This record gives sequence, structure tokens and C-alpha cells, in this order.
Amino acid sequence: MRMTSCESRRATSADGDAGRLVTLCCAVYFTSYLTRKCYEASILSICDDTGLARTVAGLAGAAAVALYGAGQFVTGLMADRLDARKIVLAALLLTAACNAAMPAAAAGGAGWLIAVNAVNGFAQAMFWPPLVKILAGRLDTARYKGAVFAVNIAANVALIAVFALVAGCIRFSGWHWGFATVAAFAIAVAAVWWRASSLLGGDPSRMPRQDGFDEAMPSCSPPLAGLRWLLPVALAIICLGALRDGIEAWAPAIMSDRYGLGASNAVFSVALLPVFAVASMVAARALRRRLGDEVKAALTLFAVGLACALALLLPASGHIASGLPLLSLLSATMHGANLMLVCELPGRFAATGRVGTISGALNACVYVGASISIYGFAALREHFASWNPVFGIWALLLSLAVALCSAAFRSRK
Repeated sequence: MRMTSCESRRATSADGDAGRLVTLCCAVYFTSYLTRKCYEASILSICDDTGLARTVAGLAGAAAVALYGAGQFVTGLMADRLDARKIVLAALLLTAACNAAMPAAAAGGAGWLIAVNAVNGFAQAMFWPPLVKILAGRLDTARYKGAVFAVNIAANVALIAVFALVAGCIRFSGWHWGFATVAAFAIAVAAVWWRASSLLGGDPSRMPRQDGFDEAMPSCSPPLAGLRWLLPVALAIICLGALRDGIEAWAPAIMSDRYGLGASNAVFSVALLPVFAVASMVAARALRRRLGDEVKAALTLFAVGLACALALLLPASGHIASGLPLLSLLSATMHGANLMLVCELPGRFAATGRVGTISGALNACVYVGASISIYGFAALREHFASWNPVFGIWALLLSLAVALCSAAFRSRK
């Protein structure tokens, strides 16, 4: 049946509103990554400039991710009960203030640095659950999956931007200017977000939802009636978080320690990680369509990551030409698995009215692992004076993630 001209105009309007909504959410999440990762990109220079030990700097980073993880539960509940637009606005303003204060906090010593990072961690927790609530509440399933993919692409573009920005600041003016730049950018995006909030407050019926699986999911996929299978998924996500954020936090140090790169070159070389991450997310979506399940797709990516971690233990990986691609691919597989388990999977629960809570809980698990690894990997490196024991821990975590995803998939049958 052909659409009438009125129906066609309504469909076109809905498509346009959906596109503007996704673009706005991408801009916000791009900003959240700039303001979250600026510290990790600067951590090597902060230690060199202030004399702080890497374990202290790692403890400050761990405080940020611990508050981020704990805050996911709080902001997930808030997103299901309060105006999600205002939560995002508050997050942008608070993280801008924290980044502006970061250089003074680093100069003030460990206590101030830990405190400011902790507050910034909670500010960052105020982004993802409200954005998922907005997107899942306004978009049908197929559009939702496309939207979270776009948002994650924006995050990885932000990673490239922040590592390049910090590398440039270190070389030409000083790492302090990186924090000033991202703080100013966050304030500008906050103004745009609030001005455009009328779009988010519009009639939800203009963006119709569908409460089923999208066309890419096979018809034999059973409904998700029970939730016990989410426990091994949550544990696998903890392993994922330990690897994803631990690698990103200490990749510049690995480049410096293992391959002898200077601070700015070490930071700039890590800009390769997000390029691999984007490719991994594209591959993850293709795997999900082929395998018909997010958990199976994540399991495959964990297995690829395990092969990379084992290869890093080989003597040949001691050369940057082989070590950097392996590190980049390992990091990338974690981003692909994160897209499947933390971003796409919660969309299945949109009809329950608890998508913010479930999204927040699963995302919190990422940062349980991250809060342990950012400090723990640095402590292992300090104790053994080598990154090889850390690579061994990575292999163990990935083996566990493979086993947990297998158990989750079996329990759903």
C-alpha cells in the first residue's frame, strides 16, 4: 500500500527528528570522552612534571572509574524517574569544572588529584544512562542499534582527538592546556544541548518505537524472559572493563617503557587505538547480524583478544612494528564487545520501562573492572619492572570472559 502525501511528510519529519536527536547525543558523548580521557592521555606527563608516582596517578584514575561505576546505579535510577535532559546538562557543567581544576589539583598533591578525579568520575556517570533512556524511548529497535553505534563512533573519534590534542599540547605549550581546552568545549556543548532540548521534549509519538527485535535478528531467537543469564554477562563485562580502560590508561606508558618513545610520541602513537576500535565495532555489528545474538558476537571478540594477549607475551612483540598493532587490536576487540554487551543489549529491555536501570547496572560493571585495573596494572608493572606479567593477567581475564559468555548463552537456551 502506498503512503499518502501526509503520511510521507510525517515519516520524513520523524526521520529528520531521529537524525537530529542522534547527532545531538553523539555530540554530547563525544564531549564526555574528551573530558573523561584527557586525564588518561596526560597521565605520563603529569607524573613527569609533578614527580607523582605512577601508582598515585593510577589511584586517582581508579577513583574516577570507581565513582563512575557506582554512579551508574544512581544515575540509571535517576534517568528512569527524572528529566534526562537536565541530568545530561548537569553532567556537562560538572565535568567542565573538574577538568578546569585538574592542573591545580595535580599541583596540589595526591589528595586533591584523587578528589577532583573522583568528582569527575561521578559527573561522567551522568551521561550514558540518560542518553540510553532518551534513545531507547524515542527510537525503534533498528534505529536504536544504529544510534548507539553512532554514539560509540563519536566516542572513538573523541579518543583520537583527545590523544592528538594532549600530544600537541605537551609538545608546544604544556599538558595543562589540554584540560583548559576540553573544559571550554564542554561548556559550549552544554549551551547547545540546552538550547536544543525542545527536540528531546517533543511528542514521543513522532518517533515511533517497536517493542521487538529488529529485522537482523533471526525469528528463532527466544524472548528474554529470565534474567539469570545476565549474571555471567555482568561478570564478563567486569573483565572487559579491566582490559578496555586499563589498556587505554597505560598504553602511553607501555609505548614509553617497552619501545622507548618520548612522552608526546607515546601519547600520539596511542591515537591508533580508536581507529582499530571503530573497525572492531563494525565487525561486531556484522557478527551480531550473522550469529543472531549479542553475547555470541562478544564471545568471538573475546577469543580474538585472547589470541592478541598471548601473542604479546612472545619475544617478537618486543618490536613496536608488531607490538603496537597487537595492542591496538586487543583494545579494539574490547570496544566491539562493549558495543554488544553494554550498548546494544539494554535496548532489548526498552518495553520494561527499566532500560536506564539495566543500562546503568551493566555499564557499572565495566568500571568495577576498570577501577581495579588502572591501579592494579601500574602496581604490577612497578613490582615486576616489566609489562609481561600484566599481559599474562590480560590473557587470564580474556579466558574467563570467553567462559562466562559461553555459560550465559547456554543458560538462555
